[in-house]
Amino acid sequence: EAYAGSIIKGATVPFSVPAYPEETFQGVVSRIAQSVDPKTRSMPVEMDVKNWTMRLAAGMFPEVRWPIRRPTSTLFVPATAVVTTTESVFVLLVKENLVEWIPVRKGARTGAMVEVFGALQSGDLVVFRGTDEIRPGTQIIPVPKEISANTRT
Repeated sequence: EAYAGSIIKGATVPFSVPAYPEETFQGVVSRIAQSVDPKTRSMPVEMDVKNWTMRLAAGMFPEVRWPIRRPTSTLFVPATAVVTTTESVFVLLVKENLVEWIPVRKGARTGAMVEVFGALQSGDLVVFRGTDEIRPGTQIIPVPKEISANTRT
């Protein structure tokens, strides 16, 4: 769970299997679950693997050496600003008084704030109330609310 923000679709990831412990294989992340399993605190990730030699069999359990990316800065938004659908997770970005849906990945949660990874930048305006009624292209007049790095609620 702590490293969920480091998992990126399309990333190449090295792994091994117990049957060939000295050999390293490569996979490309093809699918990432949209949520963390509440019981195991894990998040399913699928990789596409070129298996031309047919040495890897269905059901083999990989040991992944995940390259952990440490962000240089962390961006938090109000949890109410993060919208989750069956297909994606996004925030509503306000740009020139028009709303855009920006895909994000959720990271750590601290109180009422959620860490996000994606195309958002510090200083961007996001909608955090009424997100169910607003669609891309909706024209709005934003009322900025300053959120400092120390804000926890």
